[in-house]
Amino acid sequence: MGTNDMPTLKTVLISICVFVVMSCVFSNAYAAGNNWDSLLAVGVRCSGLPRELILSVIWNESRGNPNAVNINGVASYSPSSPEQALRYVYHHNRANVDVGLMQVNWLTWGPVYKLTVADLLDPATNVCVGSRIMRDYIAEHGGSWRGVGRYNAVSYNKQAAYAYRISQTIQQIQKLYRLAEN
Repeated sequence: MGTNDMPTLKTVLISICVFVVMSCVFSNAYAAGNNWDSLLAVGVRCSGLPRELILSVIWNESRGNPNAVNINGVASYSPSSPEQALRYVYHHNRANVDVGLMQVNWLTWGPVYKLTVADLLDPATNVCVGSRIMRDYIAEHGGSWRGVGRYNAVSYNKQAAYAYRISQTIQQIQKLYRLAEN
């Protein structure tokens, strides 16, 4: 094995950090009586998407906080309870808000699925709806990564950047799964 085949110290440290951070966040963030396996299984059942894709989107959108709220794409909050999240949303007059684990846009998707903001703060509902939206965008874009990017953005450049970020996170998740299996 040559020196070019060896991972750099930076790569090793990043991998360790991803492992530690994701382990801590995902073991503590979802304490509503369910576990991550069952929550991801809900997303898979609702959409047929791979669990690694769903988990990657959750990580990139909310870092595993089921109460995460983003107002108008500019102000992100990490409330510690659904009640606190609702206070943020109602304080901003239910503006253009992204809600929950998969940051489902309430203004767009609430009416489509007949859901309130409070409904979208339920982790299982949020993951089910977010996964369906993602599935439909992927299908709309011929099964391509552009559909993954469309989940987050309208412009091509932002879609490409988001899809790349999701693919990189999936690779890290797959590494973590392999480590856990050994």
